[in-house]
Amino acid sequence: MSQNRQLKVTWVDPSRQRRSRWLLGGLWLLSLIVMYVAVRYLLVPEIAPLERSLATTQDSEHSLRLALETAQTELSRERRAREVAELALEDMQQSLGQRQDEVAALRADVSFYQRLIEGGAQQPGLWIHDLRMQRDGNGAGQGGMYRYRLTLAQNLKRGKSAEGEVELAVTGSRGGQLERLDLAQLTSDTASPDMQYAFKYFQQLEGTILLPENFEPSAIQITMKPKSGGSSIRREFAWADANHKEENS
Repeated sequence: MSQNRQLKVTWVDPSRQRRSRWLLGGLWLLSLIVMYVAVRYLLVPEIAPLERSLATTQDSEHSLRLALETAQTELSRERRAREVAELALEDMQQSLGQRQDEVAALRADVSFYQRLIEGGAQQPGLWIHDLRMQRDGNGAGQGGMYRYRLTLAQNLKRGKSAEGEVELAVTGSRGGQLERLDLAQLTSDTASPDMQYAFKYFQQLEGTILLPENFEPSAIQITMKPKSGGSSIRREFAWADANHKEENS
């Protein structure tokens, strides 16, 4: 059984195809325009403030960085200035301490000469002006080494030199018994234990004595024996007073 096949011929209008292409192209171009407008007027207003804020933040960061660098420079300069000032202050304090020591020494000298002059005005001739003791080192009890400084003087109007020797003795107790120790017993110089003096106005004699253990001193006796053979001059100092003078001098 045979079938009849029919061939259908369709006519295509070229001008219509061109119009379709133009229409599609126009629609595509219109979509691009719409997209541009949407981005331009919808998204850009949101981005612009962010850009301005970012620019402001960057400017602030730059300003803060400059301020930090300036502050660090100032801090370094102030630190150096403070170090210089501290060194200068330390030097000034040392100089001030030296000046104070010098002033104290001068005042002590002035006080000494003033007492010497005042005492000399009341003394007709030689006299034992002062005795000061100071412990040399540490130790328990009263025993041990002591340094002494004895000041002898005479009336400034006398005008001639004084010569002679000085005897020193310490009185006290040991084991409940009273004892008197002379200079020979208190020093290792057994050849010439007595002190010699020779001066016109005043003289200071210094030396050391060694107190035996368990010896409790109570007083120090000083005797001046003029070489000319005149009367001896004696004076007794309480042990506590002689040591107290040295502590406060």
